[in-house]
Amino acid sequence: MKHPLITIICICHNHKKFVEDALQSVWELEYPNVELIVADDASTDGSQEVIQELIKGREVKLLLNKENIGHCKTFNQALKQANGEFIIDLSADDLLLPYSVTVGVERLIEKGEECGVFFADALLIDDSGKQIGEHKTSSFFKSGVVPEGDVYATILAKYFISPPTMIYRKKLVEELGGYNEALTYEDFDFWVRSSRMSNYCYLPVATVKKRIHGDSVSAMQYVRNSKMLTSTYEVCRTAFKLNQNKKEDRALLKRLAYEAKMAFGSSNYTIGLKMLFLFVHVMFKIRT
Repeated sequence: MKHPLITIICICHNHKKFVEDALQSVWELEYPNVELIVADDASTDGSQEVIQELIKGREVKLLLNKENIGHCKTFNQALKQANGEFIIDLSADDLLLPYSVTVGVERLIEKGEECGVFFADALLIDDSGKQIGEHKTSSFFKSGVVPEGDVYATILAKYFISPPTMIYRKKLVEELGGYNEALTYEDFDFWVRSSRMSNYCYLPVATVKKRIHGDSVSAMQYVRNSKMLTSTYEVCRTAFKLNQNKKEDRALLKRLAYEAKMAFGSSNYTIGLKMLFLFVHVMFKIRT
């Protein structure tokens, strides 16, 4: 197997108690050709000092933000310094398993240039690192079969990908212009825009340990005055423009119905109404 360079962008924001484990998981990878970029987004808990101590004597590119600019902007800044053919976006509270890069890159090479994104299963851990569950992707489908290739409509309809398991082709991310810096979070928008342009591939193996805790981004999705829901709405608007057939429109309807329900349930009434209005527009499009 060839070993093209992979760049791991590890982004930290107030992950002082987790960042050592994240970086150690990179240094313990079996894959022999890794570039590491560590970017701290103006942590206030002493993370920057910890990172600087951890990387002493190691070949690491370091970015230290003086002001908090968010994950999307921080990732894009790091991406400009990346030399790898493939990219991993690693949060400093998650961990890569030793074989993760090897199996992911091998799968992407096997599938060829038309496949730009790899994803897999994940182990779920708590603050202490104890396993508390598993993100088994097949469990999100009644058939137990995880879709590969053109997954655009499936991504619109439902959540099923664990973000930290993903490996991207750098040229795909660059063609997209990186992450959308106007959004609060990147996952859904990246899935929609990249799956419109490129195939996805999957392996039924856990490649990361994803940490579940109260300060994680996912925990802020459905809370009152959620900025993440506003970003979700904007991604749905993007999808409305990208959709090419009624199957995709119906998938978007399913997503909008779910997000509207969750918005109203978390007292985000204004964004819930916007979701419903967009739902009506999609319905009108289907019927005309």
